[in-house]
Amino acid sequence: MGSSPLPHIAIFPFLSKGHTIPLVHLAHLIRRRCLATLTFLTTPLNAPFLRSSLSDTDADVVELPFPGGVPGLPDGIESTDALPSIDLFLPFVAATKLLRPQFEHAVAGLPAVSFLISDGFYGWTTESAADLGLPRMVFYGMGSFAMTVSATVAREKPHAGLVSDDQPFPVPGFPQLQLTRNDMNPPFDDPNPSGPLHEFVTEQSIAAANSHGVVANTFYELEAAYTDRWNLHIGPRAWCVGPVCSARLQEPERGLSDSKLTHWLDARSATDRPVLYVAFGSQADVSAAQLNEIAVGLENSGADFLWVVRREGAYQLGEGFEERVGDRGVVVREWVDQLEILRHGSVRGFVSHCGWNSVTESVCAGVPMLAWPMIAEQHLNAKFVVDVAGIGLRVRAGDGTKYGLVRREEVEEKVKELLFGEKGRMAAEKVKELALASHKAMADGGSSASALEQMIDEVSGARKTD
Repeated sequence: MGSSPLPHIAIFPFLSKGHTIPLVHLAHLIRRRCLATLTFLTTPLNAPFLRSSLSDTDADVVELPFPGGVPGLPDGIESTDALPSIDLFLPFVAATKLLRPQFEHAVAGLPAVSFLISDGFYGWTTESAADLGLPRMVFYGMGSFAMTVSATVAREKPHAGLVSDDQPFPVPGFPQLQLTRNDMNPPFDDPNPSGPLHEFVTEQSIAAANSHGVVANTFYELEAAYTDRWNLHIGPRAWCVGPVCSARLQEPERGLSDSKLTHWLDARSATDRPVLYVAFGSQADVSAAQLNEIAVGLENSGADFLWVVRREGAYQLGEGFEERVGDRGVVVREWVDQLEILRHGSVRGFVSHCGWNSVTESVCAGVPMLAWPMIAEQHLNAKFVVDVAGIGLRVRAGDGTKYGLVRREEVEEKVKELLFGEKGRMAAEKVKELALASHKAMADGGSSASALEQMIDEVSGARKTD
């Protein structure tokens, strides 16, 4: 980029840890390579986390007051992580539109901005960016597979006229790929969707189509066919600049803040006892009945495990569970550094909801997955993990439905297969290959490192010529 001043990028993450963290990782990659200066925009209650996460960079954080008195939303909540129910998601997203005046005023007051990266849930920022004369880049927080398959199915409707939710159908453009409606969540599982969620998704899709491009947290070699399909037939152009969690892998291991947990993991390494890591993210609601089935399945599996349970569910694991499993299992009720756990040598399997951040972290760490999707595009991610990439196994509900109860016998069987079986061994070999490929993509001259440089250069150039 020569001796001219570095481009200045404004970044507006969605108000959720799962959407914010990958953009923080992206910021570390950009600043480490001295590619641009950065300003993040967020709300007051989210600002401390951002400032802490960016403390070793020179990125600025600008606060936008979150609107109060929004009908249906409790006051004092500025993140989906804090919502009392996921049913409040759409009212919460609608409330973010009220940030528009402050957002535009703040961006207009920044030192010359080259372009904007805003979350895919902020479709309204497409108009803001146009008014400000800025290219808008979209951050979806999902991989090319889920992004491309969702758009293709919504457009082509290959699942129309099926007699059941588990009847396979082909995906146009991918003759080897067979899906069922159970592999997709609303509104994409319905060939004729309607209602508020469909309207929201349509609104964001139109906004994205009118944006300059997509910042994709994936690497080209992982999802090449799906990235190509997106760029050739859907658009706007997706730039594969990830997996951005590799920003952490380029640093020395931090270790875990809990010394007892570190000691427990180290002891498993010393005796070559594989550990199963179990975590379902911050958004999914796991019923008391399901928690109990998981607990019994883990207990009966004989495997060593580290299970992160949301605080409200920690007391629904069955009476005496922790005493019975003893030192073989650890239940954690607080936030943990997931990537540090996954990169610990004792961890050989990950029971995951298949949020894309978790998938990329598991790939980077070379840990095979037991896919247990729950919401959003996680069912498609699970399909990718198991049937496309071959880096995991899948749990199934006892009644064969998408949201049914997964029985303890299924948990026990799949845990044993992942950690000790032939299918688990094959998944482990494959994910280690992909881990090496991801590190190569992010290294100097790799596909993702080069794409990040080219994206910043080209989109900054678009701002200068518009």
